[in-house]
This record gives sequence, structure tokens and C-alpha cells, in this order.
Amino acid sequence: SSQHFSARAWEGGAAMPAMACSVVRRAPSAVPSLATFARGALRPAASPPRRLRWVWGAGRWKAVASSRGLAAIAVREAGALGPRSLPTNLSEEDLELLSALQAAVESLEGEPASEARSALVDARDRVVEAFREKAALLKRDWTDEMFQEGEELNEERVAELEATLARTLVGGLERGANLGSALDLVGAYMKNYKLDKADMVLLRCAPYISTRGGVWMVKWLNHVSTVRMKQSRHMEALEMLYDLEMYSPYSAEEAPEFFETLNRNLAWALKALGRIDEALVYFERMAKSSTTHKGGLDWFDYWDIGKLAAARGYRDRDMPAFYRGRSTIVEALRMHEEAEPEDLVMRAKVCDSLAECYMVVNEFDDAERHYSSAYSLMLQTVGLRSPLFGKQARHLANLRLAQNRTAEALPFLSQALVVEAGRDAVSVADALDLVDLIVNTQQKCSMEDGHAGSSNHVALKMLQKNLSARGMTNSKEYAVLCHKISLVYMHESRGDAKALRRARRLAKESVRLLRQHADLGNEDAASWLRMTEIHLQMLSSARSQRLVAGGS
Repeated sequence: SSQHFSARAWEGGAAMPAMACSVVRRAPSAVPSLATFARGALRPAASPPRRLRWVWGAGRWKAVASSRGLAAIAVREAGALGPRSLPTNLSEEDLELLSALQAAVESLEGEPASEARSALVDARDRVVEAFREKAALLKRDWTDEMFQEGEELNEERVAELEATLARTLVGGLERGANLGSALDLVGAYMKNYKLDKADMVLLRCAPYISTRGGVWMVKWLNHVSTVRMKQSRHMEALEMLYDLEMYSPYSAEEAPEFFETLNRNLAWALKALGRIDEALVYFERMAKSSTTHKGGLDWFDYWDIGKLAAARGYRDRDMPAFYRGRSTIVEALRMHEEAEPEDLVMRAKVCDSLAECYMVVNEFDDAERHYSSAYSLMLQTVGLRSPLFGKQARHLANLRLAQNRTAEALPFLSQALVVEAGRDAVSVADALDLVDLIVNTQQKCSMEDGHAGSSNHVALKMLQKNLSARGMTNSKEYAVLCHKISLVYMHESRGDAKALRRARRLAKESVRLLRQHADLGNEDAASWLRMTEIHLQMLSSARSQRLVAGGS
């Protein structure tokens, strides 16, 4: 754009005022490049840029930049742009350019209409439009909110953001401002693990993003890959991130913040897939980019590097390396408490990582301290139904089991089940893993003291309904899950008269599905079928005996 108006608007520059010529000479560096856009579009939460307040009055725009004691005023006549048309987050550099252009336009006022003045006005309007696009692309006000006021207030805040977007959606997603707000809302959804809504908005945005391309596509791909990671669809996320790496028109030197985030996400995806050595390559690249633009590593970098070092050392049985990695996480926690003491959710996450490092080497006292801290912080900030809280409940249950405090693990497992049952990223595999752990814990409790815990019926019913709504109830794995749920009900039948009937219903469903898969030649299904048929026979016999006893 700067080359365009320097070639056209300033043709015959001898007749132009000195300020206009000055603008032309500095325009290429003054207009933000795509790399500059990208550095902001995908940056981690950071200190907000200096902002300017625009005021509309007496048919004019006024904007004051207070930084360095400089008051800069940009004026726009009432006309085509109109009130509320300019972005509200202009930087000093942006304001300087706009002010100079406007001054050049005003210097020609009163002169007869000329091609030069018309081109100058066109250039100014193009720059304003570019600033609008930049502001829309970089918008992340909602994404950067912490959402740690507790479950109820977090829900209310998300509803407010939805209503705000709905009110301002005039003109549809064709408008850059609306598209930027939609992507910003996706960021808020992701923080609150409303992944179905995030997916839906991203899908609606896709054709408009495709039309715009460029940095918009980069930001959209980054959002989609993040949602996939939160859905535990790590291979899909990894493929998207590879596409993002190839799609980027910048080098690491041009956009270090962008590459810091990209390399961090690539490392996370690889680590989640168990490809730790490959993840190390991207963590090293992340550290290089981070050092380039920040001058050193911050607590976030220490946390990531420490987690990977500890995981790799533990895997390789290199305990000195494991302890060095753990010490790095300890330092990350200290740095975080100093740098961002108000961010309780991230503190809980770092505490959780540190607790895990203590638990795997049976240092239970320190593990207890950090797991309990993370559990309390998540309960306080995100509430009982958040996947973040569910993870902490599950981890505390694991600690209780490792300490042989079996009965104390059941309430935490029940809390984790409530979260799993209702979460957007529910999966049969994760549900089966959790329900199987509950069954094993119930069995241990029954053998030790005859205690099988309280009823999980509400959560189990919600889990079945959630999986059914997503079309996940026809697989062999779901049949095995039905069998495990039947076992949970069987253990709970001592304290719940209806549990035995529920257990038999789930056992019948398990047998029905397993027969279908066994008939198709699935040997594993056939093996499970033999077990579930015996279980169903036992439940039917127990039910008959209970009916007879009730009749007597």
C-alpha cells in the first residue's frame, strides 16, 4: 500500500508541501508489515501496547497519545469515515503516520480539486482501512481475560461476550472488525473449554478467512490447531501446525514472537503423542525465538523446558537429568509467582507439573502440597465442571491410591467423572480409562472395608447421553465401557436399590454390541463377549433372587 500511494499520490511531488514529501520518504517503514501483524496476531498474552483514545466531536476525530509526554492529534473531517469508524487501539507509530497524512490533506484544502489531492485523500483512506484491518486482526481483549472468578461468574462473562458480538454483528463476518471479534470470542471459548462452540465459530469463519488469506489464515489455523489439541486430537493438530509452519511467509528473524508460539505448540503436540525427542527439537527452537525477542527466557519457557527435561530423564532412567528438569520447574513456579501473581490458573498448572515430578519418585509429602494447591486454585477459579478441575481431581485420586489411601480416592474420582461426563472433548477411550479406575478402586474398597463409595448414577447417565449425542455408541470400545459401567452399578447396589437393574441394562447393551463385533470376526470382541455374558447371567440370577426375597 505504501508503494502504491508513493507511486501515484505523490506524482509531481515538487508541488507538494514538505510534510507530505516527508511522509512519502518514510512510508515503507511506517506502514506495519505482515510480519509485524503476525508478531501480534499469535503472540502469547503479554503487556498491552500503548493505546490512544479517539474522541468524536464537532464533526472531527481527535486522538491523543500521551506516551513520552507527546500530545498528537489526528483530525478527520465528518464524511465518509464517520463516527466509530477508526480503530481504538492505534500505536504511536500508526498515529504519527495518520496525523501526517491528514495534515497533508488539510494543507491542500481551499485549493481547486486536483488529481494530486484526490490521490492523497485516497491514500489516507487506504491507510485508515489498513489500520482497521490490523486492529481487527490483532484483537484479543476477550482472549486475554483470565476467567478465574469462579464457575458462575465465568459463565456469565462468556454470555456477555456472546451478547456483545451478537449486537455488533451488523454487516456479517465479511467485515474485518466482526471477523476479528469472532476469532477473539474463540479464544475466550478455548480458555473456558467450550470447544464445541469454538469449533462452530471457526467453521462459520472459514470461508471469510479463506477469502482474506494471508495473516488471517495463519491466525485461524493457529486457533483450529489449539482446539484440536484441547480435544486430544493431537495428530490432527500436528498436521495443521506443520501446514502453518509451511504457510508462514516470514522467517524466524522477521517474526520471532510468532515462531516462539508456533514452535511451542509443535513441541506440545509432539510431546502429547509421546515423541519426546522430536519435541525437544522444537522446544530448542522456541527457546531461541523467545530469547531473540525477549532477551531471555521467562517463566513459561522454564516451565516447558523443565517438563520436557524431567519427562525425558525419567523415561531414560537418567535421574540426574530428571532432577535438573524438576528444579527448572521449581524455578518456573518462583518466577511465575513474582511476574504474574494474579494469574492463579497458570500457577495451578505449574504446581500440578511439579507435583507429578514429586509423585513419580514417591516423594508424597511434596506431591501432596503441590497437588492440593493446584486443586484448591482450580476449584476457586474455574469451578467443579471445568476440565482443568477434573484433571486435578484425577491427579489427587492417583496420589491417594499411590499412598494406599484407597477409600479417600473415590470422592476425587467421582468429581473427575462428573467433568468427563459433560465435557465437549469427551471420548470413549478417556471415559473407559476413568471408569475402569473407579471399578478397580471400588473393588479394593470392598475387600478392605466393604465401602464402595456414593452413587455415580447422575454422572454415568450424563456420560452415556453425551457419547450418544456425538455418535460414539456403536464401537467395541463403547461395549466394553458399558460392561465397566455395569460393574460400577453392581458395586453401588449395596446402597442403591435401583443400581442392580441399571447394571443389568448396561450388561445387556454390552453383550448386544459385542455380539455384533464378534460376528464380524473381531477376536478381541469375542473374548470380551464371553466375560460379559457370564456377568449378565450373574446379574440376572441376583435380580431373580432379590425379586423372590422381596415377594417372600
